[in-house]
Amino acid sequence: MSINHPSQRECATETPVPSRKRSQSYAEVSNMYSTKRRRVSMAIDSPFQHEMAPGSGLRPSISVDRFVPFRPNHHLPLNTTPRTNRLGRQFGLVNERVFNFKENLENEPPDRNEGNMLNLLRRSASDLFLKPPRFRPSSVTENLMKQKQSVLTLDGPRISNDAYGSPITWSKRNLIAVACSNDVYYQNLNNKVVSHMCEPHVGTGGSLHAIEWAGEGRETLLASGTSTGVVQVWDAGLVGGKAKHLRLWQDGQSAAVGGLDWYDDLLAVGSHNGTISLFDIRSKAEANSISAHKDKIIGLKWSVDGSYLASGDEQGTVYVWDKKAGKELFSEATKGRKMKQSGPVKALAWCPWKPDLLATGSLYPEGIIRIWSMSSPSSHRTPLKSLDLNSSIYSLHWSPHCKELLSTHGPSFQPCPRPNASNSGNTPVRPNQLPKIISTPLTNSIAVHDYPSGKRLLALPAHIGPVIHSCLSPDGQNVFTVCPREETIKMWQVWSKRVDSSKRESAFDKCTIR
Repeated sequence: MSINHPSQRECATETPVPSRKRSQSYAEVSNMYSTKRRRVSMAIDSPFQHEMAPGSGLRPSISVDRFVPFRPNHHLPLNTTPRTNRLGRQFGLVNERVFNFKENLENEPPDRNEGNMLNLLRRSASDLFLKPPRFRPSSVTENLMKQKQSVLTLDGPRISNDAYGSPITWSKRNLIAVACSNDVYYQNLNNKVVSHMCEPHVGTGGSLHAIEWAGEGRETLLASGTSTGVVQVWDAGLVGGKAKHLRLWQDGQSAAVGGLDWYDDLLAVGSHNGTISLFDIRSKAEANSISAHKDKIIGLKWSVDGSYLASGDEQGTVYVWDKKAGKELFSEATKGRKMKQSGPVKALAWCPWKPDLLATGSLYPEGIIRIWSMSSPSSHRTPLKSLDLNSSIYSLHWSPHCKELLSTHGPSFQPCPRPNASNSGNTPVRPNQLPKIISTPLTNSIAVHDYPSGKRLLALPAHIGPVIHSCLSPDGQNVFTVCPREETIKMWQVWSKRVDSSKRESAFDKCTIR
């Protein structure tokens, strides 16, 4: 009989080896019933590999988001190599397209690759379509915009407070003349000498209303007009400052003078009875007269080349006259023989670099600048440009150095109902629709507008009261403004001359091939 040793019984009853069946892990919950095997990177040290039976020969199956890498404690970068990292940094894709769980230390600056190639490509592409701002040294943005103060201030005691008057004028010889009550004083801005010129009202009655220097070839002649319709011409070119009286004209109706303007030897005079008279300095008699306005003429201006004469009245009617034909530019047979606005028109300005452009500005209750072209068909009455400013416009000046337009203003007001485009301003504003006076940036200011865009470049408060008149310097850079409430006149440097853009002579220009 054999007795088995206990160790032998234990060996006989040894438990069988379990089958090599794949065990389920937490990582395979989402793919429990899937027969498709996931592709994973073998470079990853999976935290679930210890759950697999040793020697099973099976690859670990991990269900994770392939676009989000593991935390820094457990991973190498997902599906990346040094080469892909280098390319990603070059094109700026690493920080923008892949989530980064890098710890943000307080003292560590952010990882920003400012010089990456993608940003450089974007910047260079945008520069191709980006237009650099135009640098114009002659513009108001480089002159009055940078130094918003007057260059010179002069006293003007007893200046007429008539809003339709023209109490200052600037000659081609740099003489500024001011009408103070019934006397005319002028200052030579070259040597600052002030002289008393004349007393035009002596023996004629009435008060002084407008003065105007003559143009090229007649720079020393000054015309004056009074409230009784008396027009006189004085010569200030004599030695000693004493002016000489040359001419005196007066019509039989004794209507007040509403505007004066010279062209060569001809002096155009507008009166408050609606008549425009032409006087020749070489003759004592009246040369010609034109009657068309039904109200007071308050604005008068020759074009730069003398081809046209524009006139505006208190009702807002603007006529353009042809000097050679002696009649309206727009004939009676056409519908566009005159231009109409809804406010008095005193401000008139012809463009120096495009002689057929006329700018007109209206007073309360309209306050609109309109720009007209004389080369347009006679039946076309629509202005090229309209600027609704809602402020009284007393004077206008085109810059001879750049495409800009200056305007001087008085009180501002609320916008009132405008007529439609088909009427072109022919419908007057009713008394019960008059706008309310308010304060705006254009009140008693100087404004400069760009042409043809109409963009306002500057609005600078110039005086404490309405700027009823202004005049442009002979060189086209400075403007004098007058305010009767202050009894002062101020000079502003608005523009500057153009920079000579002539091509520099090259060394190769001196060499020629024979």
